[in-house]
Amino acid sequence: MELSRFVALFLLVTFLGHGIAFIALGLKRRKGYYLFLTGTFVFLTAIYLIKFEGWELSVPGTDFPATWLLRIGATLCTLAYLKTIAGEEGTWLWKLLRRKQR
Repeated sequence: MELSRFVALFLLVTFLGHGIAFIALGLKRRKGYYLFLTGTFVFLTAIYLIKFEGWELSVPGTDFPATWLLRIGATLCTLAYLKTIAGEEGTWLWKLLRRKQR
């Protein structure tokens, strides 16, 4: 197996593991914002699956690469997570923002 395929497979497995872990954390801690991170890792898994398989997918009817649409989805999920935890008292980002305001 060539190095680039090994790296893609490693990232694919890692992203799947992180997605499953964030689902478990969200259910155990009853915090919905972990599902935003799950969404991020679902999109990243799809991106690396497409890369791993060597597919050249585009949005139907356009030449716009599907992986870019998935990247936008991953970015939006991450931004939603950060916005949510910025307002959630006691989270790492909330503490960081409060410390900065002092």
